[in-house]
Order: sequence, then structure tokens, then C-alpha cells
Amino acid sequence: MSLNTLVELDEPSRSEEIRKAFAPYTPLLEVSENVSVAILALLNLSHKRQFATDLLNKKRAIEILKDWQHIESCAQEVQWLHSHNLKHPDARVAQQRILVKAEKPSSSVISSFNSVSRLGWSHNSAAVNKAKLFGTNFIFKGVVYCLATIVLDNDKQWRKEFMKLGMSDGQWAYLQSLFDNYFTKNLLPSYVDRHSVQVTFLYQGKDVSITPVTSHSLLADIQIARRNKCGDFSTIKHWHSSSVGDLASSLGGNISALSYSPRLLACSKNKENDRSSGIFFVDFHHSSLRSKSFILACNDIVENKSLLIGKKRRDHRRSAIKLLRQSLSEWLSPVSYWRNVGGEVPSDRENSTAFFLISALDEDLLEILPEVNKELHSILVRYPQTQSFAYHPELLIPFKAQLKSLLIGMKIKEDETMAEEPYHYLHLKNLHVFDAQALSCPYLVGLPSLLAVWGTVYNYQLRLRNILKRNIVFEGVAWFLRQYESSSGAKIPAPYLPPMKPGEAPKRPGLIDMRFCDLRMDLVIRYRLEDGGDTPLGNDELTMLQSAFPGRFAGGAMQPPPLHEELQWCQVYADANSLLAAISLLPDEGRWIIDSEKQVQSIESLVAWLSKHPNHLPATSGYQLLEGPCYRSGSHRELHAYAEPLVGLTETLSPASLRLNGKAYFIKNAFWRLKIQNLTMLMKKA
Repeated sequence: MSLNTLVELDEPSRSEEIRKAFAPYTPLLEVSENVSVAILALLNLSHKRQFATDLLNKKRAIEILKDWQHIESCAQEVQWLHSHNLKHPDARVAQQRILVKAEKPSSSVISSFNSVSRLGWSHNSAAVNKAKLFGTNFIFKGVVYCLATIVLDNDKQWRKEFMKLGMSDGQWAYLQSLFDNYFTKNLLPSYVDRHSVQVTFLYQGKDVSITPVTSHSLLADIQIARRNKCGDFSTIKHWHSSSVGDLASSLGGNISALSYSPRLLACSKNKENDRSSGIFFVDFHHSSLRSKSFILACNDIVENKSLLIGKKRRDHRRSAIKLLRQSLSEWLSPVSYWRNVGGEVPSDRENSTAFFLISALDEDLLEILPEVNKELHSILVRYPQTQSFAYHPELLIPFKAQLKSLLIGMKIKEDETMAEEPYHYLHLKNLHVFDAQALSCPYLVGLPSLLAVWGTVYNYQLRLRNILKRNIVFEGVAWFLRQYESSSGAKIPAPYLPPMKPGEAPKRPGLIDMRFCDLRMDLVIRYRLEDGGDTPLGNDELTMLQSAFPGRFAGGAMQPPPLHEELQWCQVYADANSLLAAISLLPDEGRWIIDSEKQVQSIESLVAWLSKHPNHLPATSGYQLLEGPCYRSGSHRELHAYAEPLVGLTETLSPASLRLNGKAYFIKNAFWRLKIQNLTMLMKKA
């Protein structure tokens, strides 16, 4: 956007639009063609709205510039410009700032490195308007500046315009020396504020305390994406917004965060009860044909011919076919499940297509393909949102090809030969988590952080080593979600100032809107023993394995399932074959969270990808350290570092897909572990 286009508007809409264009939540404004107007607007922005109704009032701007005490107080706020906001979300952090450029992460993830570099401000809430004069970001000749960096670069064009309005050479020189000091000193805090969050991770063999901080540039990108109506978002409310910073203040405390929660299938029947009775009612999972994934895949295949570029058309179709295959595998998942389990079918169901698939021999499966195809189209006709896909000429071949492939995959496979490996497995089933943090970082609401999974596993390893006196090393963890329910609310923070007078209430920091979730999940831990000749964990140690399990996960309370639901919730397996035989029959409603082959580096590319791939989810997957760990007073550990959260892309995989892809696929793709390279700490495929 250019300032010239806004100048042509009439008052009062002109000033309102200019005010929005200079706000931190909008795209940067180009001012190269009208520097003098930009100076007038910035000078008037340094006062409250009621004292500067017309932002281009030249007389008022000259009076402001002559008030040197006011200009100097605005200049003092430059020392509180930041790249990463230490006061977000807790405004009690005081007298500290970070002004650094984050290095490029070692993998393709979303970080501030790929965002347009902007500077934010956070300090005394009373000075929020004064900070706008020298701290507002804009574009000048294709480069991002604020007035402080313009003065520091001694730009002749801007200096000339200021001189016309009455600024002296001495005043310009004074501002230069002042800003030079502010941009070269105190770029990182010398101590850790007692209100700053600290988490501990193993970094290069040492426990390091890390304080996560919020990138102003990346948070601004999210606000811009929401204004462009790209993606799914939640609003996080900050009650003392001007104390948090200029971005929160400009939005009235209503800051947007990406919002992508797991989509799990509704559980229609309790399979465990059906299985124990030996008699079951089974049918296809018809609701999967009304899912967003299936409808999106069909529409993409039908509209594929409208894409003119050959390579783009092929990539688009390949992606749609993959999504279609996953949806059809979910439709067949109950049949696939009961084909593996076996059971007695009621006599009134013996003529159904589902029964024929369950009871058919491997060599006869493809003979049932016409009946399965017919069943699919008959179901599509039943629902208004899918009627147009039934017998559609562009979908006939893809449907039949994918059904054929899935039926071949349903054949009862002989045990796959697995390469010998030094790993053993621990399966923790149906764990219940309450009030886990769904706001895993200030950018994202949805899945709890992948780092929380690894933190829980690492804590468990330390506990087991202490109890069992054995050198157990956890090499990876697989995460299976059975159930996900989100909730929101604001918690009352602890008071930070006692009552000043008798009967007066204690002072508290501003309430912060939060997002929580309740989970039911499984963890599969892959471990090895450092003592090669030692025997793996056995059933005689289950009691100690259960007692050592941590009670916290992602800030929430975690506990094993009730004994009447899952008596043997902790199981040990000596090898992969015995493990996979057990987990292949997990509920089809759940999803494995695995590392995605597709990775993105910007908010724009992330929301574009997620709009076409509902089976993918963003997740907080690591930290990018803003410095090498160093000694800092107030740290919980000997070494401390500030770091910004990294957002990666995950894929949700159904148990049916696992059965079709085979055992080797699960071992290769399902396990996560924390990998460290240079200053990047990232959860990646183990």
C-alpha cells in the first residue's frame, strides 16, 4: 500500500485510514513518494487521538516538533524497541528488551527469519503513543525502516524535510548519537526476570534453561493473515493491552493466533465390548464420506483440468489422489479392523458387502471390488453434499483404482521381516490428560507442543533410571490421540503487590485469555539399554514402570485410565513385531501424529497448505535459540538462553492407514525425538 493513495481521501476517513496503515497489524506502508506527509502523520501520531484528529495538520505538527521536551521523551522510547517481546504475554516483566535477528533454522519451519523484519515496542503503557513517532515501521525505497533508523542512517531527504519544519542541525545530531547508543547496547537482558517463563532442555550434553519469547514480526504476520481472511484463527484477549506492547494496544488486546485442532472421527460403537462378546455389528464408516478431506479431494480432481500449467496440474492431482485414498481408507476402516480381529457375524448381516469383505479369502478380495464400488456410489447419492460425486465421469477411475489398491492392502500379510535393531518398546495406553495447554505458543492454538511430549518422556527416563538403577535411554516416542476436547477461559494470576492500605485489594497483573484441552492418548516409547548385555524391561518390572510415570503433561494433569477401562495400561515389548501386532488394532477414531514430508516457512504458505490438506496440523515443534547459552543471573540452571518457538507441520495418520502401509512404515515414520543442530532445537522424525 502507498501513502499517496491515502492522501487523496477526504477527512475524517483519511486520518483513520492512515492511522490503520501505520498500525503494527497491517501491511507496511510505502512512503517513498511522500516523505513530508509521512513526517506530519508520525508527529501527530505521537499524541492521543483526541488531540490529533487530523494527522496531516501541518500547523499542529510544527508545534509538536517545537516542543523539544516532548520530542526527547518520544526519542527515549527508542530504547524499548524490540525484535522479540519479553512482556508478551506477562506484562510484569520490566526494564528488559531483546533486539536481535534470529538465525536461519536448520530445517524448514516457520520462524521470524523468513518474516519481514519489524520492530515492536513495549514499556510503560502511558508512553504507547509517544513510541509511535520514532518506532512506527514503514517502507522507504523498498527497505523496512522506522524513523529512528532513518535518523541513524542520516538520510538526506528526511533530514531536509525535518529542517523545513524547524528542526536544527544540533537536534538532529543529538538524536543520532542517542539512537546509536540505543541500537548497540543492551540488546539482550543481563538477568532473567522472575516473571519470565523458564523451561529446561538437554542441550549439547548440559541442562540449559530456556526462556521462550514472542517474535513481533511473526505475530504481526498472523494478524495480517487474519485481516486477509486466510486461515483459521482464535482471538486471545489481553486485559492490560497497552502494558504488553504496541501490537496488543493497537488491537485493543484482541490478538489473533492460528487455530487448528485435531479432527478425530466420532466413535459410533465400543469395539472392545463388541470384541469381547464375539458378536458384532459392522458397516462402513459413512461419515468419512462427508468429511472436509473427502469433499475437498473430489472437488480438486474434478476441477483439475482447469489448471493450465502441466506440472502444477500433475502435482495438484497427485495431492488430491493421496487425500482421496486416506478418506476411502477411513471409510473401509471398520471392515479392515474386524478382518484383523475376526468374530461371529449375526445372520441378518451375512449378505452385506461389509460381511463379504471380512470373510473373503485373500485371493477373492478383488472379486468383490464391483460390489464395493457400487456400495460407495450408493452412499454418495444418499447425502446432499456428495450427490454430485456419484458416478461422476472424472471420479469413476480414481474411485475404482483407489478401492482396488486398498483391497489389495487388506490382504492378511505374512509377518514382515524386520531388520534387527537394538531397540525395545514401552506402550502406555489410554492416558488421560486434563487442562493441557492448547495455546502451545503465542502463535498457535490446537495440538499441545511436541516439545511437551518429549519433555514428559525425558522426565520419565530420569525417573526410571533412578528407580530401576538401569541405563535406559529413550530414543524416540510415537504419539497417538484417541480423543481431543478443547476449552477456554482466563485464570486469575497471583497478586504481585500487597494491599497498600487496609481493606484495599492486592494488585494483580492483567488477566490473560487461555486455551486448554483434555486428551486421551497413547505413547509408544522406543528405548535401548546402554549396557548391551542387559535384558530388556520385563513384566516383573511393570509396577515400577507405572509408579515412575510423570503426572504432568503440557501444563495439565496426566493420569492412567481407570482400572475398569484399562487394567494393563502399561505394556513392554521386546521387539517391533510384537508391538505392531498390538497397536494395529487401536481405535480407528484416533490418529497418529507423525512428521509431515511437506514443510513450510511462512504463515501465508502454511494457511494455504492447510486449506487444501485437512489431515495436516501445525504444531509447536522446537526452539530457535537467539544466542548461545550463557551464564545469566536468575536462571534456574547454570546456563540460560532466550529462544523463539518454531512452528512445524505434522500429519495425522489413521490406524487403518497404518495397517495398509505396513509395519516398516510405522517404524520409519511414527517416532519423534528432539534433534539439536547449531542453535536449532527441533522435534523431528527419529
